Amino acid sequence: MRGDAKTRVAVGMNVQVRSLPAGFTARALVAAGPGIVPAYDAWGNALRGNYARTPAAADADATLRYIGVLTDNAGGHYYYNYDYSDGLNYEDSLVRFLARSRASGVHFGWLQLDSWWYPKSTWNPQEQIKSVKNPALPAQAWNRYGGLLEWKADPGVFPDGMAAFHKRVRMPFLAHNRFIDKDSPYHKRFAISGLAGIDRRYWTELARYASDSGVATYLQDWLSAIYNFSPELHALAGKGRAFTDGMASAMAARGITMQYCMPFPLHILQGAKYPNLTTIRAAGDGLTRSKWTQLAFNARLIREVGAWPATDVMPSGDTAAMLFATLSAGPVGVGDAFEQLDRANIMKAARADGEIVKPDEPLTPLARSYVSQARKTGEPILASTFTRHGNRTTAYLLAFADNPQKGRTDFSVSPAELGFKNRVAVFDPQAQTLATMNAADTISGSLSGPDAYAYRIIAPISRSGIALIGDLDKFVPMGRKRVTAYRDIAGGAVLEISSAANERELTITGYAASPITARAQGGSVGSVVRDANTGLFKVKLRSGGKTSLKLFLTLNRRS
Repeated sequence: MRGDAKTRVAVGMNVQVRSLPAGFTARALVAAGPGIVPAYDAWGNALRGNYARTPAAADADATLRYIGVLTDNAGGHYYYNYDYSDGLNYEDSLVRFLARSRASGVHFGWLQLDSWWYPKSTWNPQEQIKSVKNPALPAQAWNRYGGLLEWKADPGVFPDGMAAFHKRVRMPFLAHNRFIDKDSPYHKRFAISGLAGIDRRYWTELARYASDSGVATYLQDWLSAIYNFSPELHALAGKGRAFTDGMASAMAARGITMQYCMPFPLHILQGAKYPNLTTIRAAGDGLTRSKWTQLAFNARLIREVGAWPATDVMPSGDTAAMLFATLSAGPVGVGDAFEQLDRANIMKAARADGEIVKPDEPLTPLARSYVSQARKTGEPILASTFTRHGNRTTAYLLAFADNPQKGRTDFSVSPAELGFKNRVAVFDPQAQTLATMNAADTISGSLSGPDAYAYRIIAPISRSGIALIGDLDKFVPMGRKRVTAYRDIAGGAVLEISSAANERELTITGYAASPITARAQGGSVGSVVRDANTGLFKVKLRSGGKTSLKLFLTLNRRS
């Protein structure tokens, strides 16, 4: 892309391209709309249509369906580290961690294996590195931070191989890979361009190993470095496509999904071609508060190519990070040691069986935040996402300061900006307060504290005078993994609630203009409480040990 995006926009070849093969063609896609968000939607629809790309399902693989464990940089306890002080090796440390987590009621659904598990060199074209990554651990080939030598488990990590480790932990892996080393033995067997494998036989070998070893999702990291240090990818038509096409087709043939990490926009756009590319990292390492702006805006681009944005590792005790990751609708992965696991926060993101209770779409900025960012006004960023049950939409609004260090900031937004046309109930989970208002009224508040954010849940008030907020023990209380179906009926509403087998009790919250009664199928109603001043009600349910139940709420009409 060329031009300043104000007076001129142009599309052309990289300056390194000196020749093109006969018959080469290139096309450019331009989309326009009445606003930023409609234009983005039009562009995304056209792009996916061009490749017949169906967006990845919200639970397309284990990383999207379950809460998981991340062992990577910027917060993963097991990143080039294990419990050697307890006399354990790497494999036994992970086995013990997962067994203790299950025994405590925390059911992780996948495990990420970062770059620590395979042999590497001491050469890195991007930065100066030491001979070992962690001096406290053995100076073996896996304990390095250079190029990939061979994508196989180092015996110093998994003595009997990764497949044997998989049998011990019984969960799918998200397995990391990086750039190919300049002296890797792969150069003798496959076509390698710079740091990139462009030989289909290379990808076939990796995919076979992944399939045999319990890898459900292949994570290609260092994409920006691979591109920067592989000159032919810049200059020769077809080389870059051989890299990404080979990877996608080999993994797809084995039923393996993919995650891109540290991509350039060109990688994200290329991802529109690959149905098994389910997630793309939307920012750098670690889900810190400083990453929120980048994550929210990149989520829109990633969503339009048909994938889900991936946040990075976080401590489960960081409530703000856990909330943001859940609202992103992508993977939610924590990196704590067992003793630091915050079970309360984990259970706000997921059910007791580990399934994430999340929105239907990624958290993305409202149109006005694109303008305020471009103009550098310093206004808070307003981002939203939704759960839609038929024609009923529940909105989740996150307002956050672009720079949380600037002190207190106020925000305001109308329900109409979120798509509502009639009266709504607005719930503040932090203050535990509820208000009702018209669509043209204002939702407002202050952003203060170290994380400088505010969270609101907005639900439409039906003709019966009921608005369902959902299960407030979850960050996303109306998420489909909790409320699987919801419809209005004369005088009330019907919800179908999904619960894990070991969830005995839960509470459904909402607003009612007058007292309600509740009855349940598949479980029982413990109590119904309503605040006469605010209309906020809470219905406690007992599941009876079943996996699902239906709750019927009916407005008690008064003369």
